[in-house]
Amino acid sequence: MPLHHRSGNSAPDDKRFRELFEQARVSIQILSPAGLTLCVNKAWEELWQIREGSAVYDYVLSPAYNVLHDPQLEARGIAPYLRRAVAGEVVEIPAIRYDTAELGYPGPARWVTARAHPVKDAEGRLIEVVLMHEDITERVEAETALRKREERFRSLVTSTSHILWTASPSGRVLDDIPSWREYTGQTWEEARDFGWLDALHPDDRERTSRIWAECIAAKKIFIGDYRVRRADGVYRWTAVKGVPILDEDGEVREWIGTNTDIDEAVAERADLAERLDRERRQSALLAKLARASQTLHAALSSQDIAATLEDEVRDILGVRHASVTLAAAAAAPALADGAGLAAPLLDRKGRHIGCLRATGKIEGAFSDEDEAVLVQLASIAANGFENAHLYGSLREQDRRKDEFLAMLAHELRNPLAPIAAAAEALKLSADDARVRRSSEVIGRQVRHLTALVDDLLDVSRVTRGLVELDRKLLEVGSIVANAVEQSRPVLDARRHLFELDVGTPDARVLGDPTRLVQVLTNLLNNAAKYTPPGGQIRLTVLRADSAAGPGVSFEVSDDGIGIEPGLLPHVFDLFTQAERTPDRSQGGLGIGLALVRNMVALHGGDVQARSAGPGQGSSFTVWLPTV
Repeated sequence: MPLHHRSGNSAPDDKRFRELFEQARVSIQILSPAGLTLCVNKAWEELWQIREGSAVYDYVLSPAYNVLHDPQLEARGIAPYLRRAVAGEVVEIPAIRYDTAELGYPGPARWVTARAHPVKDAEGRLIEVVLMHEDITERVEAETALRKREERFRSLVTSTSHILWTASPSGRVLDDIPSWREYTGQTWEEARDFGWLDALHPDDRERTSRIWAECIAAKKIFIGDYRVRRADGVYRWTAVKGVPILDEDGEVREWIGTNTDIDEAVAERADLAERLDRERRQSALLAKLARASQTLHAALSSQDIAATLEDEVRDILGVRHASVTLAAAAAAPALADGAGLAAPLLDRKGRHIGCLRATGKIEGAFSDEDEAVLVQLASIAANGFENAHLYGSLREQDRRKDEFLAMLAHELRNPLAPIAAAAEALKLSADDARVRRSSEVIGRQVRHLTALVDDLLDVSRVTRGLVELDRKLLEVGSIVANAVEQSRPVLDARRHLFELDVGTPDARVLGDPTRLVQVLTNLLNNAAKYTPPGGQIRLTVLRADSAAGPGVSFEVSDDGIGIEPGLLPHVFDLFTQAERTPDRSQGGLGIGLALVRNMVALHGGDVQARSAGPGQGSSFTVWLPTV
């Protein structure tokens, strides 16, 4: 968190203010002048239920999220207040209901007000904006609930009901209720006092009597529903609402209430509940199918797919047995009989590749829905079986390619030693200058071929997972010095102007010194080869923290021939190389940059290439995590 103080004792103050910031009960969010979130305190995490280390926490504190462009804040008119704040104005932000789920992650919705306070330096320049939130969710919800209760009460008072009644403070019915007598067929003598309870369904009498007694004792509104025997003997649901009328001393003067026939509404609710229950079961079924689809698509072998499919069928259909039979010429199975179901496995061309069967329904009999589910699972699995076959073929092709590369490298390397020995012997024994020059050419070409084969062997080992790094704690300065020393002859031979800027020599990385020096050497040699003689080459080393954590970047840039836009996305691919010169004098196998990418990846880093186009030079940037 950026903290700014004028006193000389800044370190203790920084710690003190950081502790105050973290332990403050009010939610605090520190914004940059550009609208990015710099840091938040614990109260902010508690308010929004966004914890440090979660995906949504990382998103909010990343450059990808900007409060000035938050769609919710824009839609609710809050963004203009924030823009005033980053312009340097203290702003009171009105209440807003903010839903964190709209950020794309599950989370709560809260009602908050906020205050934005700009922090400026001594010259009046904006440093950051302190955004403090006040949670008013409970207050808003309480006000909403109170408003709803008032509306309900007004509706009760003004409603026109089938039955209107009054009762004494003790709950006894002392006045005649003609509408009740007409509806139930009871006489006045039968209904008076608590006789009206006899018109209720036997299953509802005790509950209604108890609730009515509790409301009388507590002087609270009586709201309930029960079944009443109509005059024709049919029981129908009615809703009752009784309101206590209080005198000046707060004692109940009388009760006034209504009964409304809600039998049709209850029936509709029951029907709706039944439909909702069916929809919930359907949703649960769809969720299981979605899960099964993900699981089946994640499996990479036919054996795993078959085992997973059988487990899913048993779980989703509730059966004791499920089986998968794979056969290229499988016939279409007979579907549903009394004991089981079967569904064909069809490939994308409609050919039968197998059969899926389910037997032993645990509860009840198989339904049309069960059959539809089995057919759907069979369709999903059939695609999985095809994909598994394709994946196996690709893996086999990849394995053969790797074996070919390894074999090629070894076969190329075998004649190198005799050639080198012969060239050395020729150089030592020959007196003729032409022979000596020829031997030097042979030796030089052998060294070049040896370097190419070594690179090819390295790439082969990486692709087959055979490279083991000798990790050590290394200072960046030593890696750079060794790489420059190895590349210096190439740079000097082409009379390049080389600049070195190591801004963080003491930064440390955990890696293999030989491999990291090899990475930088390849990039420097690459720049030297593709920059005309007398060009400029620069190696810059800077601290470069990222979302992945603290790190350091190594940038090798040149003013050479550049890279074609179409080639740029593929410069790190194996055997990829453009025709840099008409005679391809700077050619090679195109494996140097592929080796760079693989070695950087093994160190947990990243490498990027940039070029404005032909003749515009190029730059390669390696990022490595620091310790």
